Amino acid sequence: MRNWISSRRGLIAGGALVSAAGGFLLGGSRALAAPEGPHSKNVELILTFCKAGQDRDLEKQMSFIDEDSIYHNMPDAPIVGRAGIRALLGGYLTSSDATEIRVLAISEAKPGLVLTERVDRFRIKGGKWIDCPVMGAAEVRDGRLKHWRDYYDNEYLRKQMA
Repeated sequence: MRNWISSRRGLIAGGALVSAAGGFLLGGSRALAAPEGPHSKNVELILTFCKAGQDRDLEKQMSFIDEDSIYHNMPDAPIVGRAGIRALLGGYLTSSDATEIRVLAISEAKPGLVLTERVDRFRIKGGKWIDCPVMGAAEVRDGRLKHWRDYYDNEYLRKQMA
């Protein structure tokens, strides 16, 4: 994996340290909003996973992860398996004190491939919100997340930490 400051979690953690030295809903369920209408089981699974992230419910998120699942924040190296994914997702919890995931658009491009346009927000210690616009692609098989990919701009995150 690349240097910790190049990853989204590293940037958020770094911002938390800076903010503390000087500090996927807001504290609940308000922000997660998906387009209205019926959704496939796979889309519902991704919305549930994002809501669990927003609710900061790591155990709920992990209930969708298998030993061979992959979580890949671009451009970092992919993380394979439950232990590594738990550490990554848990890191978001320790480096922030609130999470908001805004699902702007969601669609099942082909069976088992769910695309999301989101804004993931993290309130770092001290009260500053960090916004991370994300395009995600999630492969779902048999009701489980097999491969989660998020594409975002690291430089945009760095500027927010300044």
